[in-house]
Amino acid sequence: MSEFQRGRCPFFKDSGIRIPQYQQKGFETQKVGAGTGFIVGRFGYILTNRHVARDTQAHYTILLSNGSQQEAQVVYRDEKNDIALLKISGEYKPVEFGDSDSLKLGQSVFAVGNALGEYSNSVSVGVISGLNRNIEASNGNQVERLENVIQTDAAINSGNSGGPLVDLNGKVVGINVATVIGSQSIGFSIPVNAVKNIIQAKTQ
Repeated sequence: MSEFQRGRCPFFKDSGIRIPQYQQKGFETQKVGAGTGFIVGRFGYILTNRHVARDTQAHYTILLSNGSQQEAQVVYRDEKNDIALLKISGEYKPVEFGDSDSLKLGQSVFAVGNALGEYSNSVSVGVISGLNRNIEASNGNQVERLENVIQTDAAINSGNSGGPLVDLNGKVVGINVATVIGSQSIGFSIPVNAVKNIIQAKTQ
């Protein structure tokens, strides 16, 4: 029986980092968006979706599970795979990656994120509903085509983008990226194997 099944896995504590996005509007700084990320490198590297951190004029703040916050620097954006890496100071324990190629239909997974950009470390439970899906995801005026993504019925709400999809062993198998508006229980995640080598190369 896994640590998740026993209810004792510590993964969720630090896995759904909030990433609010701010812009300067005249003399005021206003929040204009939010997403989720998780630590993938010991020296403060945080993975999220590119569409969460695509605005080069915005300021990104990382809200950690202990209540602290830091300004983050975007160090890498990948439009094709819809991922971005942010960096903060300090040392942290990164997540462990699983093998997304070994996923099976009906396999249980957890989606972790900040639902609606407000509710930190929200966890939804679901299964793998489909593999190798090709989708078109819209974010504002931009449409992205993503190939070979994972379909899950675990709830992926607004603000969850960039959060991890996790297997029962507490290993990240996907990066939550999109949901179908107006439908229930149809969400999509980028398989971690598609970007694992990029992440490891950029965080060394």
